[in-house]
Formats: sequence, structure tokens, C-alpha cells
Amino acid sequence: MAANEEAFLDEDEGIIELEDEEGNITRFEFVDRAELNGAVYYALIPADYDEEEGASEFVVLKEIITDGEPMLATVDDDAEYNAAGEMFLQRFAELPELDIEDLEKFDGVNE
Repeated sequence: MAANEEAFLDEDEGIIELEDEEGNITRFEFVDRAELNGAVYYALIPADYDEEEGASEFVVLKEIITDGEPMLATVDDDAEYNAAGEMFLQRFAELPELDIEDLEKFDGVNE
């Protein structure tokens, strides 16, 4: 994974900034963290979503350890990405108090 596909993880702040391949920085809000098949995944929504309309999509990133520090990285394997996305959709369906409406799809950061 390239360095521009990773981001430092800071759950306390709730906002994660990611840099894409062109050097553009996008801000995301932390939504959920869960483990699947021994790996830890994060669900994030764009930080600039319209609160009245709600967030309509989310991205899935995977936690990796680089130089002893947790980092977030894109998930390159489609099957792995889809499995993690479906896991989050199921978790969201079980949380009626979650203030995110109609999260029906997930989308990659660098598409």
C-alpha cells in the first residue's frame, strides 16, 4: 500500500484526514470500528455531509500497524472490502439510535 493510501488513526478527535493519490485531503468522521476474520475495519463518512439529508454512503478502511503505530489503509481486495461493508451495514441496522439515515452503500476513497 502506498503512503498516500494511509492515514494516522485518531479516534479521540473523531475526524480523520485522508490524502488521495493526487494529494487532495478529504476529511471523514469516524462511525464504527469492528473486527472481522482477525482484522480491524473502520467505517467512515465524509465530514462534509449535509446533516439534514444524512449521510448516504460510507467508506471502509483497514487498520494496519506500521512502525508500531496503527494506521488506516485502503482495502484492495474487493471480496474483503465487500465483506467488511456488509458487516457494517448489519451493525448499523442493529443501532436504531445511530444518527445516520439511509446508509445503504459504501464507497471507496480512491475511486
